[in-house]
Amino acid sequence: MVWSLGGSRPAAIVPIVVTSPHPDARVEEVVVGSNVAQHREQALRLVKLRMDQAIAGGLIRLRVEDQAADGRTITVDGREMLNFGSCAYLGLNTDDRLKAGATAAVDRYGPVFSSSAAYTSVDLYTDLEDRLQRIFGGRILVPTTTTLGHLSVLPVLIGPDDLVLTDHQVHASVQLTTKVVKGLGSEVRDLPHNDMDILRAVLADTPAQRRVWYLADGVYSMFGDTAPVHDIAALLDEYPNLFVYYDDAHGVGWRGTHGIGHVLSEVAHHERMIVIGSLAKSWGAGGAVLVLPNDIMAERVLLAGATFTFSGPLHPAELGAAVAAADIHLSDERDEREKVLLDRIDYVRDRLIEHQLPVLSLERTPLWFLRVGTPEKAIELAKRMMRDGYYVNVSGFPVVPAGMDGIRFTTTAFHQRSDLEGFMDSLVENLEGLVVPLEWYIDLR
Repeated sequence: MVWSLGGSRPAAIVPIVVTSPHPDARVEEVVVGSNVAQHREQALRLVKLRMDQAIAGGLIRLRVEDQAADGRTITVDGREMLNFGSCAYLGLNTDDRLKAGATAAVDRYGPVFSSSAAYTSVDLYTDLEDRLQRIFGGRILVPTTTTLGHLSVLPVLIGPDDLVLTDHQVHASVQLTTKVVKGLGSEVRDLPHNDMDILRAVLADTPAQRRVWYLADGVYSMFGDTAPVHDIAALLDEYPNLFVYYDDAHGVGWRGTHGIGHVLSEVAHHERMIVIGSLAKSWGAGGAVLVLPNDIMAERVLLAGATFTFSGPLHPAELGAAVAAADIHLSDERDEREKVLLDRIDYVRDRLIEHQLPVLSLERTPLWFLRVGTPEKAIELAKRMMRDGYYVNVSGFPVVPAGMDGIRFTTTAFHQRSDLEGFMDSLVENLEGLVVPLEWYIDLR
């Protein structure tokens, strides 16, 4: 079987029983083959098992010791490593202009302006909202984080009689919010990843008077593939009861005119489409940007969205940095940074194809996921890469589907060509003998 990368992930190919030398392996077998909600304690034991393995391997929950971060490297336990785990794709988080904006804001307002934004907020919000309006269009709101944005939007706009469809790979923060939505009475169903045939079938089978919400990522945070936004846009036009909510946290900033992200660089605004993006990844600052299609939705979210009233505001330093970053995004400099990043992405992609490495997507994004197959082998690969001086993100079940354990690594504008060459050489060498074969075949050519 050939898997067309960037398309749907086969749903029924992963073995139900996951073998492990650990004495608690039986727990994993139960959880994979069962309803996790009915086996909460077993699921928590499995998560703890996986976390303990990664912590013992020195791969997660690490404290960076650098006196001054440069974005390119991190120092852990006295050892400097090239950082291939950063989401600061354009390299703005260490930019002096963002630091100056943050410092000036703290000088004016202190480290925190301690008030609900429903009562008072600093005027930097206006400065940022004006710039974001110029960049994104639509009706702009600025949540403190994307997660808090989800929690203000979805429970307010989705009704108890609505049907909610989630892509299987949509970000965990969106999945968390669907628990609240489900608690308010809405039906929630999980759909196979990027499967437009099934989405269409559900829409065709749903009464026209019932609203349907489809929740997806723009750029998927683990595998680096993207939502088929053109197909979804066609469904929006075909089905007047369909609403779409995109979390484009990993697309905003590095992609599209002025950094409008993957979704809005591919399709136009739509009266039933909402996009949220992060200002804490490629943007280099903090907070999020919520792009709503009209004032009615925006006012409803501000009125009833709990996290806009009862959560704290963005700190002045985050606002000051975000305004400075917005000015960069409105200039030609951002376009040049994107060109540099895309050049680095293309180099990594070419090397992955050359060596036929088992990555799960070859789309032109700065996120890559290389499948190894078991948690133990994924941890071993990450440890080998660290020994060579490269930090990567290890990931295993239940964060990714069983049998898809591996490493995630990113490409950023901080990386020099020699960094990428050395990293790819190390990856090819260290992967030798670790990959657990699958019953299906991925052709990268």
